[in-house]
Amino acid sequence: MSEGIQTVTAHFYSDDGLQVLEQQVAEEVPLLLVYNGVAYLVMLCSPLHLEQLVIGFSLSEGIVDAYYQILAVEIRASHDGYEAHLQIPNQFAAKLRSRRRNLQSRTACGLCGTEQLAEVMRAPPAFDSDFKINPQDILAGMQALSQLQIINQQTGGVHAAGWWAAGQLTVFEDLGRHNALDKLIGHLASQRQRPDGLLLMSSRLSYDLIQKAARAQMPIIAAISAPSHLAVEQARLANITLLGFVRGQRFTVYTRPERVIHSDGNLAKACSSQ
Repeated sequence: MSEGIQTVTAHFYSDDGLQVLEQQVAEEVPLLLVYNGVAYLVMLCSPLHLEQLVIGFSLSEGIVDAYYQILAVEIRASHDGYEAHLQIPNQFAAKLRSRRRNLQSRTACGLCGTEQLAEVMRAPPAFDSDFKINPQDILAGMQALSQLQIINQQTGGVHAAGWWAAGQLTVFEDLGRHNALDKLIGHLASQRQRPDGLLLMSSRLSYDLIQKAARAQMPIIAAISAPSHLAVEQARLANITLLGFVRGQRFTVYTRPERVIHSDGNLAKACSSQ
């Protein structure tokens, strides 16, 4: 059995009646994040790639500003789940302690206990990028994302975030789409990879995913489903090219369409409504 998957007994109903069978489901575990010895947050997640998850979370939530500021990471298994112990510079730990957080367990962290509307609606960090991509790579990347969702193929219960760069795709899966993206961000940061690529998501796009991608300076985001209106607005403010409904041979570009080009250098005309 693949790691990150558990087997349960289930009753399956069809025209033939009820059958008892063994069903594979995605494994879900609690993960406690501890910064400089102080417990900060409990999240629920897949037990795979926990180090990448907490690195990406620390970066995408603005707990630290750069990968080198994460001084140490240790993942510990406990009777009840997992603990991630991170060491960060004291000034960041002091800032973290001053932020009020709701430590309720959840699968994925989008706004993760944010309590003020002004903090929720803050503008994303804007950045510039000369990276461009052609429609064929967008469509090929999304097709490859589906093929590389190994846990989802066996359970039908997880999301995926993929990074398409130079014709290669790196994929991370998790029960939560925010967790999947954080795992990818943590991996790219630890590998010191440049943010010249295409972020692929197997889900809809919400405001908080755009915030995370903006902090990681990902210039182009493509999803198989729709964006929310706040996601479109956040992408516009961050100078991110946002694509939705990437299915088959079609997609819709919502912001910064000039980054999607044909091989002859002209603006892509493959952008269509769902």
